[in-house]
Amino acid sequence: MRLSPRIVIIDDERSVRSGLSNLLQSEGYDSDAFDSAEAFLHHESALSDASLLIIDIKLKGMSGLELYRRVAQLAAPPPVIFISGHEDENLSRYAPEFGGVTLLRKPINIETLLEQIRRELSV
Repeated sequence: MRLSPRIVIIDDERSVRSGLSNLLQSEGYDSDAFDSAEAFLHHESALSDASLLIIDIKLKGMSGLELYRRVAQLAAPPPVIFISGHEDENLSRYAPEFGGVTLLRKPINIETLLEQIRRELSV
C-alpha cells in the first residue's frame, strides 16, 4: 500500500495554513503546517517523508528563502513551491535559483497550485 504524498506548509498566516491544509487533504494528500521557519526546523520529524514544501517567502523571524537555504543543504531536499503576498519582481526571477518549482502570488490560484504539485510529485 502506497502512502499519500506528504506536503508541508510553512506560512505565518493561520488562514493560509488552514485553507491549504484543507485543500490538500481534500485532494488526497497528507499535510502538516507550521507557523514559522523556526517551528518547522525545531520539529524533529517535519522533514521526514516530506514530498514537497510550500513556503511563504516573507515569514516572521527567519525568511522563507533562508529556510530554503538550510533545507537545501540536505542530501536530497524536497522540492519547494514558494508563495508570497508581496509584490517584488525579483522574487519571481530568484525563486528558481533557490530551488523553487515556482512562485505563486497570494491569493493563490488553486488550480495552478494543484497543477504544480501534481507535476512535481509525478516525477
